[in-house]
Amino acid sequence: MDTKADLIRYDIRRDRFGWTVYDVRTGQTAVIDGVLQVGLDMDEADAIADALSADAPLPGVPGAVAAARWQLAAAPDAARFRRA
Repeated sequence: MDTKADLIRYDIRRDRFGWTVYDVRTGQTAVIDGVLQVGLDMDEADAIADALSADAPLPGVPGAVAAARWQLAAAPDAARFRRA
């Protein structure tokens, strides 16, 4: 497995309209509450990637909660991540 994928689960990359949050292991765009995390400003995308990575299970750690179950809506400051 890629060393970067071992250290972090989500990262950001430039897209046509801003920044995209993506899963380093699969290359797929992150989806939160049914919304693709694309076209974000850099600070917003970085904060989302950090939050998702912090909640992602580490490889080989039994009993870890799957990152796909992470609910941004449960975060106290979730409103700042919502797109208008």
